[in-house]
Amino acid sequence: MQQTQTKYDEALQEEAILTQRISLCKEFIDIILEYITHKADSIHILTAEDIVTAVHTIGQDLETELLHLRLEKGILENKLKA
Repeated sequence: MQQTQTKYDEALQEEAILTQRISLCKEFIDIILEYITHKADSIHILTAEDIVTAVHTIGQDLETELLHLRLEKGILENKLKA
């Protein structure tokens, strides 16, 4: 039971970190889009699009990782209740 509790506590910490990382990606996307709005006439738009897409992809990967972590956390929580 102690091992399950330890894994659950670790999952909670990892969930907080992933949530923070996802939030940062979203914030960076907003910053990049704002930058593009102000500099669209003087920057290479395709490069800017590649950059914002790359950050978005990182965010999606983190969201998938968070989904799997939450699934694992739910299973651990079920074991703790038993």
